[in-house]
Amino acid sequence: MEMDTPDEPAARRSDPRFRLERGLDILEAWSRTASQATRNAVYRVLFAVQDGSVFRRYETVDSYALPHEFSVHLHDDLVIGIRLADQSFAIGYIGPARQVPPAAAA
Repeated sequence: MEMDTPDEPAARRSDPRFRLERGLDILEAWSRTASQATRNAVYRVLFAVQDGSVFRRYETVDSYALPHEFSVHLHDDLVIGIRLADQSFAIGYIGPARQVPPAAAA
């Protein structure tokens, strides 16, 4: 039986690196019109943000004006705007790149 010890590397711990704190309303509104395959792709991105692997697995664009924000670019002109905090993150935008609001652009 494996025991979780304080010295165990973060990658082996079962607890997430970040937790989704805000933006579920954005996810819910967007998902009403999205296909199941597209929703699954977005969920995979959100899990990658949660475990910290998003920058290795996806094309991201940092915001120079807002250093804690970035965008993840998926297929079919789909963008997810993410805002990081200490141990949490928020969804700022999900939708087409051509419609990203200026405050959510990263």
